[in-house]
Amino acid sequence: MKKTICLILCLCFLLAVPAWGAEETGLCGDGLMWTVADGVLTVSGYGDMYWYDMGSAPWYSLRESIRSVTVEEGVTGLSYCAFFYLTELTEVSLPATLQRIGGMAFYGCRSLPEVDIPAAVRSIGESAFYGCRSLTAIHVAPENGTFRDDGGVLYEGTSLLCYPGAKPEVSYEIQAGTEKVESCAFSYSLLQTLWIPASVRSIDLTALTDCYYLASVEVEWGNWYYAAPDGVLYTGDMGTLICYPAQKQLSSYRVPSGVRDIAIRAFACNEYLRRVDILGDLGSLGSLAFLNCTALRRIYFHGSAPETVGFNPFTPEITVYFIEGKEGWSGADVSDWNLKQLLPWTDNRSLLACRGRLTQ
Repeated sequence: MKKTICLILCLCFLLAVPAWGAEETGLCGDGLMWTVADGVLTVSGYGDMYWYDMGSAPWYSLRESIRSVTVEEGVTGLSYCAFFYLTELTEVSLPATLQRIGGMAFYGCRSLPEVDIPAAVRSIGESAFYGCRSLTAIHVAPENGTFRDDGGVLYEGTSLLCYPGAKPEVSYEIQAGTEKVESCAFSYSLLQTLWIPASVRSIDLTALTDCYYLASVEVEWGNWYYAAPDGVLYTGDMGTLICYPAQKQLSSYRVPSGVRDIAIRAFACNEYLRRVDILGDLGSLGSLAFLNCTALRRIYFHGSAPETVGFNPFTPEITVYFIEGKEGWSGADVSDWNLKQLLPWTDNRSLLACRGRLTQ
C-alpha cells in the first residue's frame, strides 16, 4: 500500500513539473496569441497587440531566453514596449500586414543587428529603437509611402528618426531638406562628426545624448536655427548650449555670456575638461549636464545662480565657485546638485586674472 501511495505521489509531482523547453503561451490581443518555444517568440492572429508598459509584456520574464521574434501575417500593431529589453534578441521578422510599431517597442534590444520595416507601416512611436547598440541598419521597404531609409538611417518625411547605434561610419551628413531631428536620434552611435544642413529647424535636446565618440558638430552656413562654433552645438541665437561633444579634447571651456540655458546632458561623458567657466546668467541648467565628466573638477559661475536646476547636474568631484554678491547665490539650496562643494571666489585678483585670460 505504501509503495502504491509513493508511486502516485511521484507521478503527481512529475506531472506538475513542466518539461524542459516546454512551450509557454497566452493572449496578447483580442485576436492575438503569443508563444515562446525553443528561444522563439511567435505572435500570431489578427489585429493589434494589447498595450504594455515597460516590463509588463507577458513574455518579459522569459526575455533572456528569447533569441528570435516572429510576428505572423495578420498582426497589425505592436504595443508600446512590446519587446522591451529582450537583450538576447538577434533577429526579428515583421509581417506585410503590420501598420503600427509602438514607442520603445524594441527598447534595449542590444543584440539586434538589423530590422526590416514592411511597406504597410504608417506609424513608429518615439524611441522605438533606443538602446539597440548592435543595430547597423533599419531597412524600409521601397513601397512604404511614410518612411524611408538613407543607407540604413530611418526617416519619416522631413524628420530623422533613428541613426543606428552600430552603423560603422564615423561621419554623417543629414539629408538636405530634413527639418527635424527627433529625440535620441543619434544615441549610442559611433559617429565622430555630424553635419547639419541649413534646412534643419528643430533638434530635440536629447538627440545627441550618449554619443560617446562624437568630436565635432558642423552646421551649414545659412542655418538660422543652429550654430556650432568650434564644433559645439548651440541654438542659432547662441542662447542654448545643446551638445559639447564627448570627444572634444580641450582641458577648459568658457560658455559665452549670452547663453541662458544648458541642455540636459550637454557636457556628459567628456573625459578631457578640467575647468568650465560660465560667463553669463543662466536661466536653466539641465539634468545630468556634467554627468561622467571624469576629469572635471572646477566650474566657475561669473553671473547669477541658475534660476532652475535639473536633477544631479554635477558630479561629487566637482567644486562650484561663485562670485559673492551675485543674485541667487546667498542661501542657495544645492542639496540636489550632486557636487563636492560650493565656494565663493574670495580673491579678486585671481578673478581679474581669470577674466583677463578669458578675453585673450
